[in-house]
Amino acid sequence: MAQNIINELGPLAIGSRMRRLYDALSKDAARIYEDHELQFDIKYFTLFFLISKRKQIGIMDIAEELSLTHPAIIHLAKDLEKKGYIESVSAPGDSRKRMLQLSAKGKKSLPAFKKVWEKINFLNEQLFAQQHQLLQTLEAIEKTLEETSYYKRFQNVTTR
Repeated sequence: MAQNIINELGPLAIGSRMRRLYDALSKDAARIYEDHELQFDIKYFTLFFLISKRKQIGIMDIAEELSLTHPAIIHLAKDLEKKGYIESVSAPGDSRKRMLQLSAKGKKSLPAFKKVWEKINFLNEQLFAQQHQLLQTLEAIEKTLEETSYYKRFQNVTTR
């Protein structure tokens, strides 16, 4: 890879580097899903996977479990619903509360998704195991930032 300003900036551009990596992975993942005739974007993965595991789950529970905002979940859910993979139903005992579950198309597609995910998981284990324990490092950073936000940490920085 040719030297560029993002590489030159090092830690100052960590967000840009992570975005660049995400974009590269997303682009190829989209091709993989397309090759398997699955109309799917990587951004839906955690939501779709969670719904497939829980069978039926409410928006607030999803937001809490995925550490995303309620509006973000609603946006992703609407997109997945338009694609036909999930559906919204009334909660048992409370018709005001909406639950998300796999649609008939989602259930039918799940075995194909599982095959793709199994191969992606295998590939990622190989790729990231060689890269200085990247996943463990990211998890540790996330935990650290849960304790004290990046913003709060910035407020306490005194430069050298």
